[in-house]
Amino acid sequence: MTASARPHRTPCAIEELYLPQVEQFGVTLQPRSGALHGAADNDRACGELYVYRVGGDCLVASHRITVKRDLLLSERQLSSLCISTLSADSLALCPIAPPEARKPEGNVAVFGQERGESTMWLRAGSVQSATSVTLLPQWLGRLEPHERTTAHALLEAPGTACDEDAACALDALMRSVSPPFGGHLAREGELAARVLQAARLALRWHDERARAETAAGTREQAQLVRAAKRHVALHLDAPLALDGLARDLLTSRSRLCAAFKQETGCSLGAYVRRARMRRACELLPIRSLGVADVARAVGYPRTSSFTVAFERETGLAPTAWRERHAG
Repeated sequence: MTASARPHRTPCAIEELYLPQVEQFGVTLQPRSGALHGAADNDRACGELYVYRVGGDCLVASHRITVKRDLLLSERQLSSLCISTLSADSLALCPIAPPEARKPEGNVAVFGQERGESTMWLRAGSVQSATSVTLLPQWLGRLEPHERTTAHALLEAPGTACDEDAACALDALMRSVSPPFGGHLAREGELAARVLQAARLALRWHDERARAETAAGTREQAQLVRAAKRHVALHLDAPLALDGLARDLLTSRSRLCAAFKQETGCSLGAYVRRARMRRACELLPIRSLGVADVARAVGYPRTSSFTVAFERETGLAPTAWRERHAG
């Protein structure tokens, strides 16, 4: 039975995390050795996905899908802690401040989500691949008390990409139960153990980073800069004036700008401009969006102002850049 054949069913909470994508990609789900497996080859997408429902408070989902045409995808989120290993195309859609360098595969991000809905454009030809462990708050009761403290801190902290060592370990662990990435279908006991191991690896990475920053005396500064980067990533369509950004982050403009410069080596204003242009480069190949749509999506109400800024950054007008890079 396809997910779209059940329009009147009210999904339980954990199903909200995958049913909308399943329906929009036109995937058929069938039970397979303790998991749900689905595949699609239609005018929208080609690929497959696996879903493990671990009780009612944990989901492990894995997919490798090539998008065939520009697609506006709607997603639902639940309050949860997510650990994901992603392709470069999928990482660009992740609710974290994007790292300067993205690998084709194996980018690992850890982030908290609040309940809500979001929409995002998927570009024709993009490869959307990821394996994700999503832990609802009640799952955290399985952890030791000190681990729960760290987990709740991660839920509240700005999401971020893991460094290389942690990313390699988490990527290998999650791929081991992901058939699209060379793993095998895991039975219930093995899967529960791998989920717990992944959570503990992520928590250990967070604690080690916190200890290193505290020892260096940069903990508060690093946290502020991560919060600023995530705020920018999530509000690129907004004005993002420095005074307003500082106000939203409950600090002063001078402290925010000084911390950002010291932590990153560049000014916050320059970072915002580069983030806008990077996002514009991701959106321009989507033919369903006009240049004016892209301009508004990256915080430029006037298309002419966007064109000047984009040409200054890339050396090409938006239309010329689109022609050169569109698939």
